[in-house]
Amino acid sequence: MSTTNQFQQAAHYARVIAAIARDRPVPPATLSSLHVIANQLDNAANFLDTDAPGPLSSLPIAATEALWLAELFAEDNPATRLPTDFTNYVLHRITGRPLPFPEPMFPLSDRLALQEVELTNRLQYLHDDTDMQVAHPDEWLRAVLSLWQKLLRLAEAVREDNSRSSHQ
Repeated sequence: MSTTNQFQQAAHYARVIAAIARDRPVPPATLSSLHVIANQLDNAANFLDTDAPGPLSSLPIAATEALWLAELFAEDNPATRLPTDFTNYVLHRITGRPLPFPEPMFPLSDRLALQEVELTNRLQYLHDDTDMQVAHPDEWLRAVLSLWQKLLRLAEAVREDNSRSSHQ
């Protein structure tokens, strides 16, 4: 795949994630955060589309900054349920950065441990499905980010469950 096509694909991924962010059913306070993130992703997509890659196939600085701002805003607003390093889904094919994967949660409950294994296995399967990434990127990103929402909700449940006095 040519560098230009990689940048166009990255721009498309950024726009899909922006659309996913705007479409999430969330409380109004979180919705405004998701809109800020989506706008930064749209900005990054525009820069990836319009700024031709340089001789070293470097990322446009403005695109990098917009992705960084989206990432920073998501970190500051955990209710958005976007994973740390979620912009690596945009940049993976250009930079080779690893796709985000959750840290182990160490649930004390067997039920929650089983959920963690199931969700992380499903995420790994999607990460490994490079055919779907290329042939159906919109569906792939929607499936991946849906799993992340579930994983981040599960992480909250694990923290709460592990803090109960019955486990101590």
